[in-house]
Amino acid sequence: MKPIIYLIFMLLFLSSCDDVIELNLKDPQIKYVIEGMITNQPGICRVKISQTKDFNENNQFNGVSGALVQVEGNGVTVTLSENTTGIYQTDKINGAPGVTYRLTVKINNEVFTASSTMPDPVPLLDFTLKPGDYEPTRATPKIKFKDVATATNYYWFQQYINDVIQPQYKVFSDEFTSGQEINEYLVFENRTKDISKDMVRGDRLTVEMHSIEAPVYTYLSSLFNANGSADGAAPANPVSNINGGAIGFFSAHTVERKTIVIP
Repeated sequence: MKPIIYLIFMLLFLSSCDDVIELNLKDPQIKYVIEGMITNQPGICRVKISQTKDFNENNQFNGVSGALVQVEGNGVTVTLSENTTGIYQTDKINGAPGVTYRLTVKINNEVFTASSTMPDPVPLLDFTLKPGDYEPTRATPKIKFKDVATATNYYWFQQYINDVIQPQYKVFSDEFTSGQEINEYLVFENRTKDISKDMVRGDRLTVEMHSIEAPVYTYLSSLFNANGSADGAAPANPVSNINGGAIGFFSAHTVERKTIVIP
């Protein structure tokens, strides 16, 4: 049986939908999927735990209940509560730039760990859309920010339409643009045949800009390449920063947000 890999982006775990993340493993071994984050905004410390599923199984969220999930930072350790099956969160710890946060997940006799240091925030200067950059199935607004030359920076842009998170996202490295003003386009697009999901004038487009660490950037970059290359190379799983054999990521990152209305 040919295994598959999850290309449904796990960033969707911030939304109300519990989408499954499939993995193109080299064998049919079931693995845990851990997706966690802490931000510099109040109340956003959340971990989602699921298991991989076989190709022939349904696409319902396969949440893992009963795990012990803890996040430690600045000498303070908090235990996350399981609000719904497989979704653990807390509002008892807030992230701060420069602080290293450590995630520990215990499931039965297995222990998974990860750590992430929150980078300094980089301001999102502008988010604009010209009338000519909009059509019902596709909009291409522009983002603008000024990279900081004193550090190597990595960015992750999440996108929302009317507060609903979208599968499209963008990651960016300042490898060739250190210290420069960056102007980039984002693509908001209805790739389905459902015309009710087309964009109309008055819809709200929102972008969240996250300053992330290199391992998170590597994971997100490799996610869309995880089903192999066009030359027939064997598929590979995204490069995870979770230790212990699980798939996924743990990210301590900042949040900058802007919203525009389609004119």
